[in-house]
Amino acid sequence: MTSARKGELVVQRLESLFGNVAFDDDYWRERNEPFWLIAETILSQNTSSANSRAAFRTLFSKYQTVEAVSLADVQDIERAIKQAGLYETKARSIRAVASEILEKYEGDTWSFIGGSYQSARERLQKVSGVGPKTADVVLLFARDFEIIPVDTHVFRVSRRIGLAPQKGGYDAVKMALEDEIPPGKRKFAHLALIRLGREICVARGPQHWKCPLTDLCDYYQATSCRATNTS
Repeated sequence: MTSARKGELVVQRLESLFGNVAFDDDYWRERNEPFWLIAETILSQNTSSANSRAAFRTLFSKYQTVEAVSLADVQDIERAIKQAGLYETKARSIRAVASEILEKYEGDTWSFIGGSYQSARERLQKVSGVGPKTADVVLLFARDFEIIPVDTHVFRVSRRIGLAPQKGGYDAVKMALEDEIPPGKRKFAHLALIRLGREICVARGPQHWKCPLTDLCDYYQATSCRATNTS
């Protein structure tokens, strides 16, 4: 089995397991305003999806436009998003993005995230609190670039399976996954690996009996071998 074939098999198995995995991005798509995607992605950092979504709904109900967020008192934003955790840092980042869009791009978020992948990514990361994962999530869903953002779950699962190196940071794992997963399947792979990490391949006590990837998984093979040798 070649490395590329392994990546394709992983995608096929996850498609059979999960079917179509969708990203809930109705808010920003309905309004054609990717600022809300940026805000929601910032809120999702280091918290549960339930908490980040609740905080986002409160933020959106209070501030309907980029300009309103830009003009808001940062402490008011903090109170609106408190449920997401790290609310002081996240509030500053969200308002900083809004101010950048208003002051430098005349309120046009599409111009702010426009251009090539590399230039848009660098522009996003210049805003305090926006790292490579946040930038990549925005560019995957707003611009449909063929990339695979790497969150905590994707890190863990891809390394366990053997799709990414055990050493190396964000970009090393991202590049390895993009070598493994063919174009056209990368958005699905990003979402499916996250779901796998949340529901089955959890950090402690992964539920191997539920996983369709055990015959492909380096971690499972190694742990099974150790269990056999010690029995």
